[in-house]
Amino acid sequence: MLEMSWKKELMIESQKVAEDCKCSACGGQSSNETLDCAYCGNENLKLKEEIKKISEILGNLSEEELNGSFVMISLMKLGKYSRQVSDLTERKITNSYLSWSKKIIKDLVSAKELSVEDQESLINLFGNGDYCQDQVATILQNYIIANTASQVAHYSPEVVYGALQQCFCQIIKPFEKLAKMEKVKLEENKVGDTLAYTVRINETHFDNFIHHGGTSILNTLGHEARHIYQNYKQVRRIVEDRNDLIMFYESIISNRNQKIYDDNYFHMLLEIDARVYGLRFEQKFSEEMFNFFDDSKKKEYAADYALLTSCDTIRVIDDKKIHLEEEVLSVLNEEPDLYDRCPQFRYEFVKDNGHIRFKTTQELVDDYVYHDNSKKDNLYLELVVNSKNREDAMKNRQQTSSNVTI
Repeated sequence: MLEMSWKKELMIESQKVAEDCKCSACGGQSSNETLDCAYCGNENLKLKEEIKKISEILGNLSEEELNGSFVMISLMKLGKYSRQVSDLTERKITNSYLSWSKKIIKDLVSAKELSVEDQESLINLFGNGDYCQDQVATILQNYIIANTASQVAHYSPEVVYGALQQCFCQIIKPFEKLAKMEKVKLEENKVGDTLAYTVRINETHFDNFIHHGGTSILNTLGHEARHIYQNYKQVRRIVEDRNDLIMFYESIISNRNQKIYDDNYFHMLLEIDARVYGLRFEQKFSEEMFNFFDDSKKKEYAADYALLTSCDTIRVIDDKKIHLEEEVLSVLNEEPDLYDRCPQFRYEFVKDNGHIRFKTTQELVDDYVYHDNSKKDNLYLELVVNSKNREDAMKNRQQTSSNVTI
């Protein structure tokens, strides 16, 4: 695939345009059609250089190549900057793209083998996820994945990988623009993992999808993408419900003792949440494209969903049960500056004369009464109920202790 160097070069330069349109002077998100910043008027020299390179590439092509689907897709991706490199109108470019897409969709629906040229055009379309909101690209992506999953048709690995990348972008890009997906060699028992904002899919897992089909790779994609969403919320200190707090606490404790994470992997809310999302993502695709989803996976989803909604905070380490929130409280009193740095702690804990303690049920009720964000009603109510249960349990322990006679 993409043996012709001009196609690879055009893809690379088009991607650079998408990256370089941001102004280096003021941070403005887009330069105007004159290639100057739309906000401060700064001359975008990098963008001008990329446009010049693309013009040179197109200037060396034949008439047939210029009117081919590969170039049309590149012009679509360039958007308003396409006028700098082509005489074609925006309408002509869009109509040519849609005409090509209609033909490819028809071929994909009938599981017809695609030409090398069409497969190269698909690679260009899916190349960097710019079209994650494009409905046509989504249809193309879904049929490529579905045909590969059912093994009714085979496409080049680059096309299938591009479709999976497109799928990933649809999950991630609406909230995290810097996220990316990579295909790498991982440990044999690992199908994927997440590092900060990068999802890594095991090459073996991908090859197995290419040659044997199935939809488990979508589960992996959804699972790992969910970890990026979890990271996104924690870095931005977003707390919408008690599960967000529990997952934040898990991260704090695990960073200080990896054994807690390792020994409780299947009961860590971070993993349960990702498993639920991954299974739901796989189920949604399977039901939409095949009108079927394996009953055993439905049971697996139901079991994990029950764990997710239980809000269980008991973990086990060295055969000893620990209460996650009490463990966090201990850490906070050992590292009081952590409380000051992370506002997430202030939902459930309060600093009182230099000592950090749980908020009382009354304090949490007051928080609930005076907070002004209706989206967090459930969070406050959950914290109130949890606090009441904790205080009742403490009273019962004290009564039991006072009733013991010597």
